[in-house]
Amino acid sequence: MNIKNNPIKLGLIGLGNWAKEAYLPILLNRDDVEILAVSARTNKTLEKAKNIINKDIKLFNNYEDLLDQPDIQAVFIGIPHTDSAKVVIDSINKDKHVFVEPPLYFGDRYDYINNLVISKNKSIHIDVELNFLPVILKCKEILDSGNLGKILSSKIELKVDWSTELDFNIEQMKKYVIELTTWYVPVTDMFTSSEIESAKYINSKNNFDIGSIEVKYENGYIGEWKFNLREHPGMNLTFEIVFEQGHINCDLSTGDLTVIDKNGNKTTQNIPPKLPVFAFAGMQESVEMFLNSVKTGSTTFDLNMYRNVKDIHSKLYSYCGINEPK
Repeated sequence: MNIKNNPIKLGLIGLGNWAKEAYLPILLNRDDVEILAVSARTNKTLEKAKNIINKDIKLFNNYEDLLDQPDIQAVFIGIPHTDSAKVVIDSINKDKHVFVEPPLYFGDRYDYINNLVISKNKSIHIDVELNFLPVILKCKEILDSGNLGKILSSKIELKVDWSTELDFNIEQMKKYVIELTTWYVPVTDMFTSSEIESAKYINSKNNFDIGSIEVKYENGYIGEWKFNLREHPGMNLTFEIVFEQGHINCDLSTGDLTVIDKNGNKTTQNIPPKLPVFAFAGMQESVEMFLNSVKTGSTTFDLNMYRNVKDIHSKLYSYCGINEPK
């Protein structure tokens, strides 16, 4: 089958709230994909799938039955992280391209999975959607140009009120924050190729939902995720980079970008995310990148990048004295 000229046949493994809000609306609005099947643990979810997608869709309680369908070319996996690593491996072994929601816990299986992807000639895409925002890619382009000199640090800052609905003790809140780093530290990490030296969880007084994650690298670069998960209704998400000869500020929700050089000269431009935004800015771009990789047979996601994220996770769990999930 010529994938370039035919709709990509998809299976959905898991159909929770994130899948329904974030990537299912995108898939339903594209004419280059066709959703053939859904697997979910409950009949209630499967009935919802039939109502949302179409009444003729194939429904399975067991994801392995979905993977046995020879006409399915790619799967979107959105299930609890306790199960996702095995499902990813099983999917690739069944010759499916894989789009998967993090966090993922591959343990010492990264090399095995990487080799499996290569041997099967399949795409794997981990949905760290902020990394695919046009404004972030523009920041990377500015870094690579060398016009602002050496990069010194970067900071992504999130202000929301998510924790007001949570009844967590201190350890539960720490685990929650560490899992959330999955989507934010990849942004700061993508601006250096240096090895990670240390990672710290810095809380504000006794408030573990307000603080920062600081990652130091061997070349002196510092990446920071600053968060306030309690005091800001709505969402504010910004990113800044400090160079030896200037700095960059940008709003990740709107795509507003400001570059200030060493002489104080300021340039501004707007590079917005693709609209409409479903659930989170960057989702459209993330899905687009995966589907293009399936069509072209090219590799667009570096699994080693996510290995860095898990290295940071491990260091944070150790720093907080908490056992890391396996």
